[in-house]
Amino acid sequence: MLAATLLFAASLASQAAPSGRMARVDRWLHLLQEHSVGGFDAAAEEVASWSDADLGRLFEDLRNLVLTMRSPGGTAFYANWRGGHVAVYSGDEQRWLTAFACAAGGVIDQDVTCKRINSALFDDGLWRLNRLAAEGEGVGADNYILKYGALPHTDIAMFAPAPATTATGGAQALRVQSTDGEPTRVSRARAHWEIARMLLDNVRSTRITNPAPKRDAFVRTWYVATNTWMQFNVHYDTSHLEGARRLFPDDRDILFLFAAQHEIYATPRMQNVIKTVALPRGFTLDPYVHGDELREARDMYRRALKIAPGFAEARLRLGRVLALQHNFTEAERELRLARESLDDEENRYFAALFLGAVEEALGRFDAAEQSFTEAEAQFPLAQSPMLCLAELASRRGDRRAALDRLRVLFVLPAASDSRRDPWWVYDIWHARAVDDRLDDLWRPFRRGTTQ
Repeated sequence: MLAATLLFAASLASQAAPSGRMARVDRWLHLLQEHSVGGFDAAAEEVASWSDADLGRLFEDLRNLVLTMRSPGGTAFYANWRGGHVAVYSGDEQRWLTAFACAAGGVIDQDVTCKRINSALFDDGLWRLNRLAAEGEGVGADNYILKYGALPHTDIAMFAPAPATTATGGAQALRVQSTDGEPTRVSRARAHWEIARMLLDNVRSTRITNPAPKRDAFVRTWYVATNTWMQFNVHYDTSHLEGARRLFPDDRDILFLFAAQHEIYATPRMQNVIKTVALPRGFTLDPYVHGDELREARDMYRRALKIAPGFAEARLRLGRVLALQHNFTEAERELRLARESLDDEENRYFAALFLGAVEEALGRFDAAEQSFTEAEAQFPLAQSPMLCLAELASRRGDRRAALDRLRVLFVLPAASDSRRDPWWVYDIWHARAVDDRLDDLWRPFRRGTTQ
């Protein structure tokens, strides 16, 4: 009798303390509740400290957590083939995974399987998570853990300091850093974006439907906000954009971001990185050659405009891409249409510069001078219109006027707001609403509920 009692007590003690990979999942579930979305706090810092191997196992376990949430009594799991055998869970690991799934799904005291689980497995943190999941669903589906779980990994990917050394293992993707068109560092990407995408891929409309993230407004907001952040901060990730387009193929904002990234990939500095960076064997860069990137940008801008004909900024950028392709007649038409509707000074400045370049290419030098002068009037100490006017004077054979223009450049005041040139930030100007996009993303979880 005493031996049986001791054995039962030992069993309860082992159940109440998850070990191995389940300890990592348990810690992840508790850290979610400690994290304040939109920043890099102590909870995010702890997750960021996990190795790539840890994150790889966490990715697998979270996929299986979602499967178990959807069927607490089920036994089907995703598994990776490792070293000639399939990695599966032990009996204790399956019990813990089921307990975590019950809490994450908000059904500890509702689902038949969950009610049978030993109550010793549910600490205060899991009961709190159960309440949050039950109360914060919005549409009645078990999406809370998926949406809230994606946000710490998003915050880590955006705000965590870059690792001091190149990581090994984990996500099979590379990050290439460059300065002025010269590659400066190649490192292995970490798995946080991948984990966030996987979780959101499982969002569904109701508890009885299959995953349908394309129908969810939060998922769309997440993709728009994160891709905007990436482009504003020069963190280009084609796979992230592809994930957005796969779910929202006809969304004007995603098409616009897709086009803008291809337009940037066509620039000389990006093309130079493609030609000069040394990658490990088996890896390639996403960007295509110059002409292919321009075609992609042109087609995506056109698709965005087909959906939203009044999208003046997309029309402006389409005009520039057409000009880069030497399709000057169509470029002029698009730029003039865009200029009529643009509502900010910087984009009107771009329109004047681009129109001047098109008019110069068509040999209409008087019209080109008028456009460049218009840009100069908007930002009087900006360098770009001065250079354009100097080049135009040179093409007209007026060497004195060209030199006079260039001399002005050498006496400009030191860099300051007064001599701001919007052209310096053209490649990120389209993503200037990044703060508003992120606020839209974080707001529901700052209130403690999802939409």
